[in-house]
Amino acid sequence: MFLNISEVQQSHSDIFHHFSLKDMLFVYYQCPRKEKLVRLCFPFNQFTFAMKGKKTFHHADRTWTLSKDTGFLLKRTGFNEEIHEEAVGRDLMAFYLKDDYLKAVYNEFRTSLPLTGLPDPPSDMMILMDIDDRIRNCYTSLIPYFNQTLPLPETILALKFKELLYNILVNPANRSILSYINNLVDGYEIPLWEIMENNFMYDLKLSEYALLTNRSLTSFKRDFNQHYGISPGKWLRRKRLQRAKRYLETSQHRISEVAFENGFSNVSHFSRVFKSQFGKSPAEYRNSFYSA
Repeated sequence: MFLNISEVQQSHSDIFHHFSLKDMLFVYYQCPRKEKLVRLCFPFNQFTFAMKGKKTFHHADRTWTLSKDTGFLLKRTGFNEEIHEEAVGRDLMAFYLKDDYLKAVYNEFRTSLPLTGLPDPPSDMMILMDIDDRIRNCYTSLIPYFNQTLPLPETILALKFKELLYNILVNPANRSILSYINNLVDGYEIPLWEIMENNFMYDLKLSEYALLTNRSLTSFKRDFNQHYGISPGKWLRRKRLQRAKRYLETSQHRISEVAFENGFSNVSHFSRVFKSQFGKSPAEYRNSFYSA
């Protein structure tokens, strides 16, 4: 089961202090969770800033550990987040933004942005951010507003975030983020295949994959079949089993861990479909592979 983290945070306002503004959601919170690993789903572009504590993200076969005074842009994606003991009580600020809002702010500042010689947009789901004093001052200046009882005028919130986004984009060390947004403005959509190849190992519903690809479920199924020539369900099962097979060959993870890491929430179901595909249970396959 994946959590749509933006929905969770909006529905628990006692923990996640937040503002909603048109196509934006701003959240500031101290982490109350103590679980070691949680599965998250991000249907929007997410800018996150860590001010205290440490968090580790696992996506596909890559890992990022973020600590105090770090930040990142996370594209629409699924993720596993590892909770460290020192993370409880950590301070995080997150901004969830739709593509159209990023495009609008970009176009407003276009003439002031360093657009020559941009790199290709990164294919990674997470883009790490350089944080200088101007960026840090922008997001920390928002903290007092999350604790006030009076409603904050939308114009103030919009202006403050535009200032933050502008300072991120003009920082020469953040040209990968600028390139990503520049491509969105030019009509670039993250290809369906890129979303699927980066997220097939997560136990998402088809409707959640459709959300990540910015499509309706009907359009997602149609475009998927046009690209892969196979139904999403069959493709996901094949990709997950192939990846699980590699895990059994190259790691000492328990069978339950192999199942979890490859999109199977039920170990018995995983063992059954694995044996149907490869003729041996996961345990039998591992034993025969190492004894060969």
